[in-house]
Amino acid sequence: MVAATSRMLRALLAGASLALALPTLQAQPSNMTAGEVALTHPVCEDAQGMPAGWVQHFRHSPRAPYWESVMGKTFWAVHHYCWALIHLQRAARPGLARQDRDHMIRVAIKDFYYVVHEAARNGEEQFVLLPELYYRAGEAYILLQDYPQAMAEFELSRRAKPDYWPPYVAQAQLHARLGMRAQARELLEAGLKLMPDEPNLREAARKLGAFAAAGGPASAAAR
Repeated sequence: MVAATSRMLRALLAGASLALALPTLQAQPSNMTAGEVALTHPVCEDAQGMPAGWVQHFRHSPRAPYWESVMGKTFWAVHHYCWALIHLQRAARPGLARQDRDHMIRVAIKDFYYVVHEAARNGEEQFVLLPELYYRAGEAYILLQDYPQAMAEFELSRRAKPDYWPPYVAQAQLHARLGMRAQARELLEAGLKLMPDEPNLREAARKLGAFAAAGGPASAAAR
């Protein structure tokens, strides 16, 4: 059951929450390009600390009032989210030394959690990017092969917004990769109950069925 999986993750969820209190690295990527920014999120064009040179109190983007109306005060910390996305882009470059790659990924996770921390500090528990921040952190932990922590982040993402489909698909795919097909199926079914018409969930469920029919890896946990 999905509930059983959640119980196994409780300790990890607590650990993820403790990341709010950890020291945060300042990690502005050097020489950011327009192409890199274009592959992030529309808000990054208007965030401070980005190539456009916007600054909160001196020279902010003309679209800043719109973004602040959507994101609240935490908009002024969202550049850390943008930096994290660019670090993950760079970490995916071929030929990068494993040590450098893993460092970039860990810095990205710190920057995702910097924004989580700022949303909490601002009393914005419903910050619109919170589900994505946890989801992206989960994806980053997969790159580090820290699968239990990835699952914890996906769980936090679903708790933040139960009808946000990406963490359902990502965690189900991770379960399947680890041979936990029953858990993957139950998780997708839980998502489809909330979002019965979501094509990404339906496609993931279809692929999981085809994967099982082809005799994908099994584990004792999935039997």
